[in-house]
Amino acid sequence: MKSPINLKHSIFFIILLVILGSCQKKPVQKSFVILAINDVYRAEGLDKGNLGGLARVKTLRDQLIAEGKKVLLLHAGDFLQPSFSSRVNKGAAMIDAMNQLDGVNHNFDDNMIITFGNHEFDKSKLKYLPMVQERIDESQFNWLDSNINWYEDEKLGKIHSNKIHKWMIKEYDGIKVGLFSLTTNMTHPQYIASFDDPIEVSKHYVPFLRKKGADLVIALTHQRLSDDKKILNLKPLYRPDIIIGGHEHYRQNEQVNGAWIIKADADALSAAVIDVSLNQGNASFFPTFIDLDNHIEKDPHMEQTIANWAQKTKVKYCHKIKEDESCLDLAYGATKVNLIAEESEIRRFETNMADFIADTALQEFKLCHADVALINSGSIRLNHNIAANSTITRKHIEGMFPYPSDLTQIQIDGKTLKAMINHSIDMWTANGHWLMVSGIRFIHNPEKQQFSQLTYSKSGLPTQDNDLINVVVPKYLISAKTDHDGYAMIDESMTVKCNKNGSNLKQLVINRIKNTATGINPQKDGRICNTLRDNCTK
Repeated sequence: MKSPINLKHSIFFIILLVILGSCQKKPVQKSFVILAINDVYRAEGLDKGNLGGLARVKTLRDQLIAEGKKVLLLHAGDFLQPSFSSRVNKGAAMIDAMNQLDGVNHNFDDNMIITFGNHEFDKSKLKYLPMVQERIDESQFNWLDSNINWYEDEKLGKIHSNKIHKWMIKEYDGIKVGLFSLTTNMTHPQYIASFDDPIEVSKHYVPFLRKKGADLVIALTHQRLSDDKKILNLKPLYRPDIIIGGHEHYRQNEQVNGAWIIKADADALSAAVIDVSLNQGNASFFPTFIDLDNHIEKDPHMEQTIANWAQKTKVKYCHKIKEDESCLDLAYGATKVNLIAEESEIRRFETNMADFIADTALQEFKLCHADVALINSGSIRLNHNIAANSTITRKHIEGMFPYPSDLTQIQIDGKTLKAMINHSIDMWTANGHWLMVSGIRFIHNPEKQQFSQLTYSKSGLPTQDNDLINVVVPKYLISAKTDHDGYAMIDESMTVKCNKNGSNLKQLVINRIKNTATGINPQKDGRICNTLRDNCTK
């Protein structure tokens, strides 16, 4: 039996251990915030500035910093082109606005990192190398080009800057963050020698950055969601901890093997805010989307900068075409109904604006016995609706058609038509290869990624594989100088003679609006029946 003295000593020792244990410091959780945007073509946002835009991104960033958070701002590409503003001022306005997202004029923003999207290369000829270089020189933030190899020309040199990095390691609240980038090769300008394979780039940089001391690795990507998923299906050694991406134009939050792929809505209609924490070496991510609508005030200084550029753009454009400064307000006509051209609709569903455009193309080729018109929706860039009982202005049309819109008639068989429809519905996430159609009807089942009951609109007869079909398409979809928007099953060799070849779709749309004195009134007719929201049992 223990003596009372020994018992007291034992109790005292236990109490002392408890006190000492409670005095030991618990592991401190380290944290920071990622603020991510992508595919921002209009610095002012949409709906006359009531939705999205960089002035609201600036407000959100300031709010996060005011809360005491360390903020890493990431932009996953697509901003230099192809908006109306960028066509006129060659992207200078966008760079100026992005430079002010830190609120400090003429100071380098080391906490802002962007990557190149495919639309940074819309001006793809070698002669545009100096223009791209100028935009980079004007920028006050970091660029990542991990899988891009720049071409060096004897006279023009090559793209270069100390702002461009193959990889970076940043530190926030003691967390070392490794970053690398992946850019799609769907646009291959002459001033890029090659794009390295995204899989191989990931297999190199993920372990490389970890060896460099990175506690976590971020892949900043501008590529298709399916390609992002391939990265996260690599062996654990080669997987980044999170992918912050762009390209799809509307929000994505998917997990693959426990890692997030996060993409926000285009034109900063939303921003992704990801709370990142590190506890005993384990990183965790909590992503949310913040809708940047009129509940979030616009930063006044940024708003004024954007407004000043809008006025400069307007004046410059009107002077170029030798008209007065109000030329963009010129009314071509009117609409009796709400015209649906917002991207999440016109790139996924049948809309009345899409039908109007496709029908206009088909009607022009009627005397050449055209059966069908297929127009890739990515060629239409208005990204907002036009209200009923309002005028349709030159500004609307110039925003809607940023690219050359020449049309060509080709002849294909029914099997090829079905292959085109299959590609149109592939990766149904508001991609630009979604087709606006005229002359055919079908049922689209997005859940199964399938279509059925493909028929001709006039006869109601089903298409057969051996049918010969005259199809009107944009020249872009068959040109040897483009990627065909993925429509590899068609090319210029299929062109048929027609005196309407080369017709400009933009001008055709303008003419039709002008020639409808009482206002256009396009209606959906169910040519693309979507099983998720339409009654497709008829």
